[in-house]
Amino acid sequence: MDELNHAPDESAGEGGFGEALRASPEFVDVAIPLLLTAFPGREVMRGTVGRLAALYVDPPLERHEARRLLGFLFELVDRPEWKDRCALAREVSDVNGTRSELIVPLAPQAYDGGEALVGPFPSVEAAQEWAAGVADPSLAFDTMQSTCGPLVDLFVLGELLED
Repeated sequence: MDELNHAPDESAGEGGFGEALRASPEFVDVAIPLLLTAFPGREVMRGTVGRLAALYVDPPLERHEARRLLGFLFELVDRPEWKDRCALAREVSDVNGTRSELIVPLAPQAYDGGEALVGPFPSVEAAQEWAAGVADPSLAFDTMQSTCGPLVDLFVLGELLED
C-alpha cells in the first residue's frame, strides 16, 4: 500500500486510482482490509483530505461496486462497538463527485476548525447554537439526527456551488 500526503490529481480515476471512500482515522485499519477483501485484485492507496483518510483503489470502483461498498459500511457501523461511538456511513456528493464516508464524529470540545462532523449534542437546539458559535464565515452547517443524538456537519459551501 502506498502512502500519500495528498489526493491524486483529477485524472486518477481514468485508468488509475479512484477514490473509494473517506474514513475517520479510527476506521482506516478496518476499511483497508474491507476494500481488499470485498474487491480482490485491487490495489489500495491511502491519502489525506482534511481530518479524513482518503482510500483509493485501482481500478476504480464501478457504480454498482460503490453501492455494494456502502452497504458493507452500513453493516459495519451497525455493530455495537461502532454504534457506541456514534459512527455513521453515508454517501456524499460535491463538485469532486460522489463518494462514501465512514466517520466517527468529533466531540464538540475536540473541534479546532475546518470541515468536520461534530457531536452528538443533547438537542437540535444545542447543536445549532454550538454551530452558530463556531462563526467561521467560510463554513456552512447542517444539523442531522443520528441514533445517538443530533450532529453538526460543517462544510465549505462554495465547493457545492461551483460549476
